[in-house]
Formats: sequence, structure tokens, C-alpha cells
Amino acid sequence: MTSSSLRVQVLINLLKDHGIKHIVFSPGSRNAPLVLGFNSDDFFKTHVLVDERSAAFVALGIAQQEEEPVVICSTSGSAVLNYSPALAEAFYQKIPIIAITADRPPEWVNHGEGQSMNQKNVFQNFVASSFNLPMLDHPDALWQTGIMINEAIHKSSSKTKPVHINFPFREPLYKSATKNIKKARKVSLINTTYQIPNEELNGLAKNWNNSSKKMIICGSLKPNKELNRLLNIINKDKNVAILTETTSNIFSNSFISCIDRTLERIGTDPNFIPEIIITVGNSIISKKIKTLLRKYNPIHHWHVEKSDRAQDVFSSLTHLISTHPESFFNQFAPIIKINNNGDFGSNWLKEHKLSEKNHNKFLSTCPWSDLKSHQLIQELLPKKCNLQMGNSTSVRYIQLFQNKSDIKYNGNRGVSGIDGTSSTAIGAAIINIDCTVLITGDLSFIYDINALWNKNAPDNLKIIVLNNEGGGIFKIIPGPKETPYAETFFETKHNVNLEKLSNAHQIPFNSANSIDDATDKLKKLFSTKKTEILEMKTGNISNEDILKDYFKAIKSNI
Repeated sequence: MTSSSLRVQVLINLLKDHGIKHIVFSPGSRNAPLVLGFNSDDFFKTHVLVDERSAAFVALGIAQQEEEPVVICSTSGSAVLNYSPALAEAFYQKIPIIAITADRPPEWVNHGEGQSMNQKNVFQNFVASSFNLPMLDHPDALWQTGIMINEAIHKSSSKTKPVHINFPFREPLYKSATKNIKKARKVSLINTTYQIPNEELNGLAKNWNNSSKKMIICGSLKPNKELNRLLNIINKDKNVAILTETTSNIFSNSFISCIDRTLERIGTDPNFIPEIIITVGNSIISKKIKTLLRKYNPIHHWHVEKSDRAQDVFSSLTHLISTHPESFFNQFAPIIKINNNGDFGSNWLKEHKLSEKNHNKFLSTCPWSDLKSHQLIQELLPKKCNLQMGNSTSVRYIQLFQNKSDIKYNGNRGVSGIDGTSSTAIGAAIINIDCTVLITGDLSFIYDINALWNKNAPDNLKIIVLNNEGGGIFKIIPGPKETPYAETFFETKHNVNLEKLSNAHQIPFNSANSIDDATDKLKKLFSTKKTEILEMKTGNISNEDILKDYFKAIKSNI
């Protein structure tokens, strides 16, 4: 019996007792004891992905949907470092991942041993805590192992953040884990919902009631029916404007969705600047609203989130209310006044409706382009699908369209990188029974092509690649075009054949390069029950000019 088998069994027992079942492995020798241990127990659902970076993003996609910790497990050495992008994304997106990294015995680190490096605290900026497990097989060491694993699980679950467990092993590595040891003791965590003291709550309500310009902004959130209901109650106040991003998964016809296009009409009119702002959720995508409110600060800014980290997105934060948004509004809604005579919220909604009218008018004659492609996708999306949005161009275009109550919107907006987009979508598709649709750009798709190197990939994933032959976002944002290096260093123009990449992974591929062609192929794409890739090819079309014309049309009062 090896010490490793005893310690592995402690880990297996505790993960099982805590109900953590998804384990995403990347092959290696040093993590062989963990591979043998987890695969010997039918409770666990194990997944194998060779590329550690992709594997970690697949786990992120699974955890994003399951809303519970998912384990990733790697061998030692540089393989470990490939977890960093996904763990950073999970940290800022508040997704629980347990990263278990196998390691060499500590005495051999920094002494020329193969596949070894200092792995202690290697993710220190992107995890709630790091744990370096003991090497000994003494009962006290097994007890300590159990305590550390319990704590790691609690930290990941309660803080909804990644944690790191570094697990050193000696050879032999290929012995099966024993099951006849004293069962490790599960330690249960009792969570409490923070109730705001009446004195503080009444103070907030007084400021709210005395204001005639109030705004609630919803960033990235999981679907939450109770929060949606409470916001609809508060929105009856005519002095309240509720702004929602697509990633908020908050929906009402009386809320201000499509923030950027509405702000295109409003500009910096002081009548539309709020005195009080409440923000809920993570990462706000709209640069226009961030620019506006950083320039014209509200008097009060309250951020509501079960977190110990203040997000001062507008440089005006006055209160961090550390509780779940629905808990706060359950306390808040009954004690605030509903003003039926104000016009702040009504004026915002009026401009939103006018922007919607101009939006529809422009798109009725809009030529084939990135913008038109997104319109077609939005119109034809299957009901109840899970939509994964790629960063840069795709997520911004989707913000211009009214969100739908029967669609679940997700995107990696924690760090907002393009790496891992396809892998995250695959992880989400593993969990979702309904169709998962990924809208991604060509560079994001190429960057994460190893995501398709997954023999266990589900058959309910539809990948739509917006191919404008490079980083189209750099044609839209100010700055890159004014330099002599736009194509080479920013847009990174390419001539990669996406069909050949797809064929190499034996995934059916189709391409469209016109409105009629795209309409027909989107309908076919969504009618089948198999994973397919559809390229929406806009190539050399001047997408940036079409977008400029679009925003000019939005401002029109005709």
C-alpha cells in the first residue's frame, strides 16, 4: 500500500460526500494515482482533454451551467501553467473550480528533476486559496489532508471562486487506490444570508425616496426569476430607469436593454444622468455607459453582490452591499415609495423605443455584413437554447439586439479574453439538454481550435463563426486604424481555411456569404441534432462603415 493511495482515497471520499462529480483530466504520469482513483468509482463523471488550457475552459463551461464546483486535474510541470487563463476567468466570473495539480516530492523541486517546478501558490492571484497537501502516510497527515480538502471545497463553494490543491506524489504512481481506510470526516458549511440592519436599510431608502433620478444597471448574472420579479415592481416608479445587458439574463419590455444604442440618442444630456445608481452582477460590457458615468458621477452608487471585493466601475462607489441581489431587493422593495408622477425612467424608455424603431428600419435594408449576420442569428435562434457569446466583436453586436426571455446568455466576461471560447461552449453543451449555440469570431475560433480535439464532445453544439478574416474589433474601436500597423499587429489578417480545420476534426462544416444563403443554412443548422460548424463569411466587407451608418440612423429623429 502506498501513501499516495491513502491520500487519494481521502480526496475521493470527501469530493463524493460533498456531491462533486465532474472531473476533467489531462493525461500525464504524475497524476496517474488520481486517474486510477477517480475512475474506480462510478459516482464520478470523468472527462479527458489532452490540452490543459482547453480542459480548464471546458470545466469552466460545466461549472457555469451546474453552478457547483468542477475538478480539473493535471500532471506536474509546465502543464500546470496552462490552467491560468481559465482560472483567471473563473475568478472574475465567480465560478467554482477546484484545480488539482500533481507534483513531484518537494525535496526534488529545483534540482533538475524532469517536469518539475515550484507549484506552490502558482495561481495566487486567481484563486480564493491554495493548499499544498502533505506527503506523509501518518494518520495525522491523513487527518490534515482531510481538513485541507474540506476547507478547499468550502472556499470554492461559498466564495464561488477557484481553489488550488497541489498534490505531491512519490513513485510508484500506478497503484490503485485502496478503499479500506477510515473514512475521512466531511465538514459541513452552514451559509447564512446577510440581512441589512434596519437603520442602514432605512438610510438607503430615504436617499432613494428623495431622488428623482434613479437607475439600476444589471451586468452579467445567472437567470434569476425572483430578481426579475422584484425589479419589475421597482420599475413601476416613473423616476427609475432599469438598464440591462444581454448577459444579465434579466428581461422586461419596460427595461432599457441595448444600452449602447439608446445612449447613442441620449448622448450627455444632463436630464438623463442619474443621482443614484444601483449595480448588480459582474462585468458591464457597455463602454458608453461606463464612459458617461465616470465623467458625470452619481451622488450615490451602491453595488449589491455577495462578495468581499468592491467593484467601483464608475469611480463613484459609496456602498458595497454584500448580499445576494434578490435578498437586498426583498428587504428594500417594501419600504421604498413608488412615484407615479416622475419622468426620468419614462424619458429613458421613450428614447429606447425610438432607438428600437430606427434599429428595425436600418436593418430592413442593411446589406450582408457582420451586423446583418447577427440579426439573422437572433431571429432564427432555437427557443430555450443556451447561447455562448465570443468576446470582442460578437458579444458587442449581440448587445444591439433585444434579448429574449427564453434564451440563456453566457460569455466569458470575467477577464474577457478570446482564449477558451469554444472549450467553454463545449463544457456548457455537456450539461445542457437543449441546444447550445456558440457565436464566435474567426480569430477566437482558430485560437481555441484544440477544443475540437475532444472525442467526448456532445452532439448538441452549434458553432457559428463570424469570419471577417481577422480581428474586426480593431476596425471599430478608435486608435488602431490610425497606426501603420493595423493589419499586421492588431487585425492580424489571415487566410486560414476554416473548412480544412473543421474537416481535420471530422465535424460537418458549411459556409454562407449572403443574406439568402445564410438564412437557408441557419435554418438547416438549427434543424439537426448533431454538432456542426457554420461559417458566416463577410471577409472584405466594410463592416466598420456599416456600423457607423447604423449608429447615425439610430440618432435620427425622422
